[in-house]
Amino acid sequence: MARRKRRASGFETIPVRKPFLIVEQHPQLVTAVCLSVMAALAICVALWAGQAFLLPIAAALVFSVILAPLCSRIEWFRIPRPIAALLALIIAGGVAYLAFSLIAEPASRWMENAPQTIQRAERQLRKLQEPLKPLTDISKEMQGLQIVPQPTTPASRTVVMQQPGLAQSLIASVQTAVVQTGFVFILCYFLLITRGEFRLKFIAFQPTLRARVHAARIFRDVERRVSGYIVTFSMINIAVGFGTGLACWRLGLPEPLMWGGLATLFNFIPFLGPAIMMALLGLAGLATFDTLVEASFPVLAFMGISFLEANLITPTIVGRRMTLNPLAIILVVSFWIWIWGPVGGIIALPLLIMFKVICDHTPPLRVIGALIGAPLARVARVDNETIPISPAPGLVEEEAPPPPLQPQQPLAATQGLA
Repeated sequence: MARRKRRASGFETIPVRKPFLIVEQHPQLVTAVCLSVMAALAICVALWAGQAFLLPIAAALVFSVILAPLCSRIEWFRIPRPIAALLALIIAGGVAYLAFSLIAEPASRWMENAPQTIQRAERQLRKLQEPLKPLTDISKEMQGLQIVPQPTTPASRTVVMQQPGLAQSLIASVQTAVVQTGFVFILCYFLLITRGEFRLKFIAFQPTLRARVHAARIFRDVERRVSGYIVTFSMINIAVGFGTGLACWRLGLPEPLMWGGLATLFNFIPFLGPAIMMALLGLAGLATFDTLVEASFPVLAFMGISFLEANLITPTIVGRRMTLNPLAIILVVSFWIWIWGPVGGIIALPLLIMFKVICDHTPPLRVIGALIGAPLARVARVDNETIPISPAPGLVEEEAPPPPLQPQQPLAATQGLA
């Protein structure tokens, strides 16, 4: 019997590529990518390991940029710079102390009643769990079943390591916080004193006049944008806190002043802060009111205030000039909270604004600045096509205007002279 001839498939005509062809063709590109990934991982490990030293430096840098306009205003009264820097720090510390003192006293009273508050909240949560009680009982019965009997083992000794008590942990935490706060205060004071000298030296060592102007614009924009961001959002957060405290007082929630202050502080941490605030208001509502509908009113009121702030107040006051990409904000805040904790989340946005200003003034990094949240450019429509008229402000350097044109003489006067 004749053997049937095998039909050739189309796969045999496809050329077989060698493995790791991209490595052979572009070895420098692969090496650069690998080194970049390793450098990024090394930077993350260094930031995490050096938290005790690097976090106060970053916080002092942010606070010095924020307090620089206030220090300059004090210097207008012909006050020496060291005294002006000290007065700026005293004013900022007094405002912070006043804000925390308004919150601390109601919070201490609320913490005294914390056990009763938690018990009331647990009773309300049990009411929510009643419809799910049959499923809970079935899961407990399934966990109690043993398909394979476990062999009996002789009694063994259990070694328990003694952990430090709560008081010792609190004392150690307070000592660390006091030392780092003092370090931030001292470092911020010296940064305020030497900011002008450092700026002049940095600008003077630039090789060309264009580079000097470029560096001066970077310093100017960093100070203006960061200080403008802090002042503007502080006012907005105070308004959010006032509205939250007023709503809590109207709904009958105890300690409305404390809830307003907490709403102001937590609103400085984007996305995560309002979520924490809603959880705390939900717990307080469950512990205060008898029904679940009444317990949800404080959370709904805060959600409404946050919605108005995010979609009406902030876009109206801030405008599109300082708009940042929400994805960039979430990633940056999450990264710094993961590296440095809650303090990292507070200084995350000022650091992001500083980085964006540097990207806007550096040609190779302007794409990154645009992804973070570049201001919009003016455009014109020609034949249903959008054509940019001028770039966004701050992205390119201003060029010198052309010299004015000389007025042309009349033809008759020219012929008369001839």
